[in-house]
Amino acid sequence: MSSELRLQPDRLRSHAVTAAGLSEELRGLLPVVPPSAGPGRPAMAAEHERLQAAVLVAVRELAELSAAVAGAATAAVAADSVVARMLRHVEEGLGPAHGGERA
Repeated sequence: MSSELRLQPDRLRSHAVTAAGLSEELRGLLPVVPPSAGPGRPAMAAEHERLQAAVLVAVRELAELSAAVAGAATAAVAADSVVARMLRHVEEGLGPAHGGERA
């Protein structure tokens, strides 16, 4: 099958691992404790909450992307197997005169 048409499961798995790693690294960057109280701190606390919410959305989306890409890799392997099996059956049906299996 042409490489332009073929999904590359190993590359997909690699991308899935990368996305999962980025998700975990991003989650690790989140400070757990918001800025302490004091003058002018309510605005900082609100900004902290806003940033934390945005980062958590990105963390979730990266985790979902990782799962989807890993699923695509699995599906690509399964599809390749089905196509290969179908091509073998077609070759067998054509017989030796057409390049099929020889008995």
